[in-house]
Amino acid sequence: MSANAVSGPTPYQGNDRLLFGIIMGVIAFWLFAQTTLNVAPDMQKDLGLDASMMNIAVAITALFSGIFIVVIGGLADRVGRLKVVKIGFFLNMLGSLLIGLAPAGDLATAFLLTGRALQGLSAACIMPASLALVKTYWDGPARQRAVSLWSIGSWGGSGVCSLFGGFMAQNFGWRYIFFASIIVSVIGLLMIKGTPDSKAETKGDYKFDFAGVVTFMIAMVALQILVTQGNKLGWTSPFILSLAGITAVFGILFFMIESRAAQGFVDFKLFRNPYMDSSRFASANVG
Repeated sequence: MSANAVSGPTPYQGNDRLLFGIIMGVIAFWLFAQTTLNVAPDMQKDLGLDASMMNIAVAITALFSGIFIVVIGGLADRVGRLKVVKIGFFLNMLGSLLIGLAPAGDLATAFLLTGRALQGLSAACIMPASLALVKTYWDGPARQRAVSLWSIGSWGGSGVCSLFGGFMAQNFGWRYIFFASIIVSVIGLLMIKGTPDSKAETKGDYKFDFAGVVTFMIAMVALQILVTQGNKLGWTSPFILSLAGITAVFGILFFMIESRAAQGFVDFKLFRNPYMDSSRFASANVG
C-alpha cells in the first residue's frame, strides 16, 4: 500500500496518544482474539461443542483475516485509513460480545463462529490501515520508534497470549477475556479520536475485485470445513465430496479471474521467476 497522505497546509504529526490507541487495536487481535488457541478446551466444555467444530472456531479468525486483509487494506487507502481502523474496533467489540455471551447448546455454534469471523474482519481492518497511519504520520527516528511499538503490540501480544489466556481462564473465566477485549477497543477508540484521516493518492479508477474476493472466500471456507470435518463425517461421504468439488471449482475460478483482472487483490505476476523468464528469452534468441 502507498503511504502518501492527502494532507493539508500543515502536515499532521503523530503523537503517543494516537500511537497507543492504534496499539490497543493491534492487541485486541493478537492478545485477546488469539487466546482462543489456549482456552479452546474450556470453551468447548462450557458450550457443549465437539472438537471439530471448536477447531473451525479457532481457525476461522485467521482465515477471515487472511482473506480480507489485502482487500480492506486497499480500500483503506481510498476511503480513509482512520475510518477503517474505527470500523475494525467496532467489529472487534461486536465479535467479542457475541463470543462472551455465547450460550451453551444449539445456539453456541452460531454465536461463536459469527463472533470469531467478525474478529478476523476486525484484524483485517486494523492491521494494514494502522501500519499505514504509522508510516504516514511519523518520520525519521519517531517512525522507527512507532513501528517498533506497533510490532511489540502484535508479536509481543501473540507471545504472551497463552499466559494471559491461562491466567484469565483460571481466575475469572474465559468469557472475561472477550469482555476485556471490548474495554480495550473502547479505550483505543477514545485515544484515536480527533485524529485527521489519511488517504493515498489514487491513480485512475479503482474497481473493487468483488468476483475474486467471493470466489476466494468460498474456496477457502469450503476447504476449511473439508479439512476439519472430513475425518468425522468420512472422506467418501457425499457432503465431504461436495465440499471437495466446491473447493476445486471455486479455486480454479479464482485463479482464472485473478489472472485476467486488471486490479485483482492477488497479483499472480509476483510469483513469476524472472530468472526463468530471462533464460527462456535468451534461449529463444540463440535459437
